[in-house]
Amino acid sequence: MSFSVTPNLESALKRLRALYLARKFWIDQLCIDQDNLREKEQQLALMADIYRRSCRLLIWLGDDGDESRKSYKIIDRLLRLDQNVNLGDHNSNDHLPQQTKASIGLDQLKSHRLPSPKDTGWQELRSLLSRPWFSRIWTIQEAAVSTKTDFLWGKEHSLSWQGMVSIIVLVREHLPRTLLGSDILFRGLPADSVYRITATMRTLEDRTHQDLFNLALTYKAYGASKPHDKLYALLNLSGRPQTADYGQSTETTFHDMAHQNICCVYQEIARRPEELSQQQWHPYPGISQGPHLRMVALICAAGIANQQLSLPSWVPDWTVDSFPAPIWTRKTCYRSGAYAADCPGVPPTDLTLERSTIVNGTLAEMQWSVESRKLVGSASLPDTLQIKGLICDVISRRGFAKVDLGKPLEHEEQQKALVEWLLEADEMADLGIESSNSAGADAELFRRTLLFDESMLQPPEIERPELSKALRFAKYSKFVSGMKRKLQPWDYLQAIQNIPGRTFFVTQGGRMGLAPQTTHMYDKICVLPGFEVPLVLRPEGSEFRLVGECYAGNDDMMPGGSEYSQMIPEWIMIK
Repeated sequence: MSFSVTPNLESALKRLRALYLARKFWIDQLCIDQDNLREKEQQLALMADIYRRSCRLLIWLGDDGDESRKSYKIIDRLLRLDQNVNLGDHNSNDHLPQQTKASIGLDQLKSHRLPSPKDTGWQELRSLLSRPWFSRIWTIQEAAVSTKTDFLWGKEHSLSWQGMVSIIVLVREHLPRTLLGSDILFRGLPADSVYRITATMRTLEDRTHQDLFNLALTYKAYGASKPHDKLYALLNLSGRPQTADYGQSTETTFHDMAHQNICCVYQEIARRPEELSQQQWHPYPGISQGPHLRMVALICAAGIANQQLSLPSWVPDWTVDSFPAPIWTRKTCYRSGAYAADCPGVPPTDLTLERSTIVNGTLAEMQWSVESRKLVGSASLPDTLQIKGLICDVISRRGFAKVDLGKPLEHEEQQKALVEWLLEADEMADLGIESSNSAGADAELFRRTLLFDESMLQPPEIERPELSKALRFAKYSKFVSGMKRKLQPWDYLQAIQNIPGRTFFVTQGGRMGLAPQTTHMYDKICVLPGFEVPLVLRPEGSEFRLVGECYAGNDDMMPGGSEYSQMIPEWIMIK
């Protein structure tokens, strides 16, 4: 019997074959008819059990590349270093690395028998840790449910799952970040997925399953060849049994998921109103979000700024992989380190838990628009969400300079874009100050706006040499001579992480803020009870389309603020 296989599978089979021994493997690509959608739906429900009952999961990273020879020597040395020096305290019960303060400086590499910073082996290691397996959505289920896992690549190289975790911990927490490129400070590495998957393993072992929405949010940036699979690949990891339906359009699948989640939020609140009057947000994804924060997360993940499919604007589009780091998470928890966004699988430190925010549980009233319902298969899905909120302000001017998402900030093109963006924002801030009643707030208000009013970095952190490339723009003559409201270097470092994918704006009420790049003049600023951040809405007749979340200056218009208490909520129809 003959069958076609991909070049990658062919190289894996050649590595795994034994000359005088029959070996049995389950390979999805061969054991499931990929062209038979009904068979895929049936097999999908069984896949978790198949991987869970396997004696060993073998992850094939690919053939030998230029990176294999030198990078494996570095891996071997790092593992020995981890055992001998005990840089990382790995708790086998928790499966997750605990951060320590121990680190190795550039001048200490030789004493630890590691290559010099200029050795090509470091970039070869980066290449290995960036192989496609780490960015695919189907790999999450495979690794999360298996009991024993090994990585294989090339003709003879291998590494256990725990060994890979140790390597990532050492690279991210204990070695100078310039070794693999300073951009990993902002962007991370594809292999950081081992953090997230290990956190998911823990929830499965503790039987505290994350729901499908939380999983989809955690793994939103992971790729799939079929858009349905951005959700279906995670079904077996969620606590609620659900079935895949490949006969249903992608739009309907996403629409139905958002509708069900919103219904569940309000049903749960109605059942337990007193118990849910307050809830705590933890920056560790293994701790499930409460219903109120799940609603905030869903709405802030939606919006036309984050959509490419034809969907109601309140429905998240899971096919969009690249998106700015959410503002709402900044406003509901304090991140103690610059890497919290990159490595959400790392357990919270004492500092992050102490500063976790208690969130008021009063959530905006909601009802579905009966007139907007449409029949999709056997389900009736509403196109319009009615929610009670406050229209607080109108955007009077927005910037046009852009800093692209997904490109390293230290690249020259991005550095020039940052100069144009900040100079334009500095000029526009004059308009905001002129129309504002808060005299004397000038430079400080501008600073707080760029930082989302959260100072998360301290002066000593800017001294790290790997950060200098990302801050070159601040020394450009055009910037030095043209920028009136200058920030401290550590403030710039935080601001440039907030800028990509966003535009600066000022409002008729004198506020200044940051919003999605797709924001238009005359879009409205809306506040919803229970939300920590405002939303941008676009008027279309008597209804609105959600553009996305934003930061809009001071908190007077937010729940508890002086302006908020003077306004009366109204029903807002979001389509």
